[in-house]
Amino acid sequence: MTKKQQARAAKESAAFLLLVGGILILINVLGVFFHSRVDTTDKQLFSLSKGSLHLASTLKDQMEIVAYFSADLPPPHNATERYVRDLLLEYKDASHGKITLRFVHPEKDEDKQAAERDNVPRVQDQKLEADSFSVQEGYRGLAFHYLGDTRSVGHIDSTDGLEYEIAQLIKEMSGEKVKIAVLDGHNEAPQQQNPMMMMQQPQGGPHMNSIKGYLPTYDVQEIRADKEIPADLKALLIVQPEIPFTEQELRYINQYVMRGGSLAIFGGALKVDMAGGAPTASAVDVGLNKLLDKWGVRLEGKLVADAQCGRARMQTSLGIPLPVPYPPVPVVSFTEYQRKHPALFKLDQVGLPYSSPLTLSDVLKSDKLVKRTLLANSTKQSWLMEGPSIELKPTDRWRVPGYSGPYVMAVALEGKLPSAFAQAPASTPEANANAASDIKAPERAEKPVHVLVFGTGYFMRDEFLPDPSRGQRESGGAVALALNAIDWLAQESDLIEIRAKSVEDPALAVPMNVKEAEATIRRAVQEQDEAKADKAFKERKQAMAAWDQKKSTYRWANTLGLPILFALFGLSRWRARKARKAGMQL
Repeated sequence: MTKKQQARAAKESAAFLLLVGGILILINVLGVFFHSRVDTTDKQLFSLSKGSLHLASTLKDQMEIVAYFSADLPPPHNATERYVRDLLLEYKDASHGKITLRFVHPEKDEDKQAAERDNVPRVQDQKLEADSFSVQEGYRGLAFHYLGDTRSVGHIDSTDGLEYEIAQLIKEMSGEKVKIAVLDGHNEAPQQQNPMMMMQQPQGGPHMNSIKGYLPTYDVQEIRADKEIPADLKALLIVQPEIPFTEQELRYINQYVMRGGSLAIFGGALKVDMAGGAPTASAVDVGLNKLLDKWGVRLEGKLVADAQCGRARMQTSLGIPLPVPYPPVPVVSFTEYQRKHPALFKLDQVGLPYSSPLTLSDVLKSDKLVKRTLLANSTKQSWLMEGPSIELKPTDRWRVPGYSGPYVMAVALEGKLPSAFAQAPASTPEANANAASDIKAPERAEKPVHVLVFGTGYFMRDEFLPDPSRGQRESGGAVALALNAIDWLAQESDLIEIRAKSVEDPALAVPMNVKEAEATIRRAVQEQDEAKADKAFKERKQAMAAWDQKKSTYRWANTLGLPILFALFGLSRWRARKARKAGMQL
């Protein structure tokens, strides 16, 4: 190549670099005024959901959000401010000027006092410094000011579930609470033990005290059905009833639905006695099928057991509790189609303890005004347990009469349902059998209604739910299912999509060698063979270590594999280009 050609090539290269540099600078300048973020994560963890965008866009007055973050927070909290800033900026953009933001690094005394007034206290974090730990105080919280009211997220320990907590606060501050009710008078006293919770004492009675703590945007009342149910209630929940309904109560419930109210029936065909350390179940007939039969659903007084199930701790004679499969708590996996329903939105799986099967009929098959959706069913490896007293004590050997699943465990109905008592005379002993009831209801729902029927309500009761607290933002599958169901019934959908980001991932399948070691331990315990048990414990420990190593290998492969592949690809391209230049003839 001549000097003239070299000079020309150099000029062209310089011009090309200047052009590329100018384009990059222009893109960055435009990015200040026009910007967009693309979130490719499965649950859209780094962008606002539609529910959050809707909440922000419907604010009626000015809201100020103040973020208090110390400038030198130790890891991992030092990266939290950037995440929070990006999240709040999206809220601000969606609010059309209704949300203003302030970021404060509390260094001056007046800033620290303002943080304390806004209920954002100082927190103490451990900081690794010069091979030793020291305690460092700082601030990492949010304050919300709206119409003279102040709420706060006092300390942000993790960004998991933060969008849900922010959206819940905005919804709670900016709107009236939605009225719903839990039906009272049909539950016995709470049981004292629960094999799935390591025999812990329940936190409350049968009226869902725990679930109420997860519903700050709702006014949850307890009512009876011995008179007309208030029309301003958006939803009525019947949770695991054990005491029979009168026909008068059923007629009032039917009347409420026909007038446009939403209804959920969680269980009602089984009663589980968890006292004494040996749970048993028995069938009960509370009369709900008189209502449900007309809508093509029937609760059966049997119990669904499934090979895909939760695990309970079984006490052994050596005093060592061992986790064993517990078929009375089926772990239900949802199909892609089912996960599109708002009650199951993006849920992967959930445990449904002590569930009855549902029998579906075609009584409404030709009814164009009603839609029925199958929400949950057991696996093919499921069976039914039945009898006057069903033994539910955890054991390592369950009697399986033969797999005969799947069984329907939950359905949703929506539309203008027909009345369950249309033109039906009263049949109570106190009334004339030929006399019409004075509880009047339209022959069909006056407007589209939502009805949920689950074979169990135990997953919503205090015995099975963690005690809610502000610091707990990550919803387990059962909590998310319960809250989604209530939101769908009350037709309050803003929080459903946001909540999906906080749902725990499905549990990993336990490796077969770990299961085999646990089975060996159980046999050794039954045989009172301590040497065999010790050996099996060592095998289990080695199997768990190998499993952890495998998970670590996958994690590092995902972390480093892609960059290494890109580097190898670039190296191969460089060598190929170099080879072409070496073989070029001028």
